[in-house]
Amino acid sequence: MERERSIIIMALFISLLVFALWVAESDAFFLTTRSRIQTASIHRLTLSGSGDNEPVIDDFGDGDTGGNLQFRDVNCDKVEDSRAKSQSRRRLLISASLLMPLSQLNDNEANAACLPGDIREDCIGVYKLPMDDAAASYVETPEKLQKYAPDLKWVEPIQYPSNYQNAINQLKEQRQNFDVAQENIAKGDIKQGGLILLDVVPKVTAAGRYIVRSYSIAANNERNKASDSDEAKALDMKSYRIEYALNECLGYLGESDVLIGQGLRGELGVSAPAQLAILEQLRDARKEFDEFLRVVPENF
Repeated sequence: MERERSIIIMALFISLLVFALWVAESDAFFLTTRSRIQTASIHRLTLSGSGDNEPVIDDFGDGDTGGNLQFRDVNCDKVEDSRAKSQSRRRLLISASLLMPLSQLNDNEANAACLPGDIREDCIGVYKLPMDDAAASYVETPEKLQKYAPDLKWVEPIQYPSNYQNAINQLKEQRQNFDVAQENIAKGDIKQGGLILLDVVPKVTAAGRYIVRSYSIAANNERNKASDSDEAKALDMKSYRIEYALNECLGYLGESDVLIGQGLRGELGVSAPAQLAILEQLRDARKEFDEFLRVVPENF
């Protein structure tokens, strides 16, 4: 019975990887469509401040953004090139996982999943339950976790900052911790670097989401005062901009976590090339982390 359960879980795992590869490949379609749209008459509205690196909203000539705000940098060529490289790297990571022989998937790997904030070697590079309200209700206590997901280890839920300044301080602290993780990996201690990153990611997530919500709530309050409030629009734009940078940062940090896990499991070959591949990924993640911090105001 246990063997059949493991086989089923393994099949589901492979199915998810195939789906993820399909999603990654579909990025090419969206990039192609995007480039065609950009050849039309598009007005570019600067969100805030000035400079060549300010994000803009696509406005199709009549003030209609098409429902969803789509952000892009004025330096489109640089941004698209960076995203193309990122997507290529993501497809490579997924492909590597798909090509891994089934014989290397033991029962523990098939069941691999962890809660955010679980700082164990087994959690490096594996699936983490999302930090959202829907999932929190099932894992907030050991008893609930035992009922709904008995194979997971319970850890204290990640606490959100109590105020805006605490969120800023938490981001700065985790940026320093990220450097420590990078230094450990540069010295050859991939495991310790991965453990530090397990602590960095959920805390960056919590602090970043608190900041995004702060601007969203402020925008709603202004909108309640006047439906066409310019202040509300400015706050909305700032919220979107911060959320976009946060998601990019978390995407690169997540890729780093996966790559470190593959390195520890020997899936990247011998240690030296694995170390270099991880360091290259961390350099990209560092740039995104710094960009995220750049767009977050010190004071609210």
